[in-house]
Amino acid sequence: MRRTLVISAFVAATTAFPLLASPASAGRVRPEYQTSWGKAGVSLEEYWIDASECGHTAAATDLSGTAPAEALVLASRMITNQNGYDDVERALRLAPPDVQWNRAGTIMRHELERCLTDRGYTRFRLTKGQAHQLKTLAVGSLERRKYLHKLASDPAVLAGQALEDS
Repeated sequence: MRRTLVISAFVAATTAFPLLASPASAGRVRPEYQTSWGKAGVSLEEYWIDASECGHTAAATDLSGTAPAEALVLASRMITNQNGYDDVERALRLAPPDVQWNRAGTIMRHELERCLTDRGYTRFRLTKGQAHQLKTLAVGSLERRKYLHKLASDPAVLAGQALEDS
């Protein structure tokens, strides 16, 4: 029982928490760089609510039984049963945490995108000018959110910049 708890805690700590803990790792979950999601005429309030709820849905994705979780379970077992430094190195080579986190992030990003699609959002590509403007706005700032909403709610932007796979 204790071994299962240790493995479960290791998997949870190495798959979920790092994905959500830092701005640098947030990119593992959010949609692709230079793309965004929009819905013509969406209010700022609905836009924020949908983004928040879909983000929480993605963050709550059950990763147990997925390939990255299974790889980390195997690595944690190897580390727990280690006979020396070489076993730890081998475990980390077989299941590098950064690779597994990226794989888990991809699963969570797909969940985020499914949620947005289910709510009527479509993906669109930012123009170079829009992407440049976005880079000048601090991540998480009200100005950045308002700028993205302006683009995301504009039917002309969505029609002209929509991505095929949305």
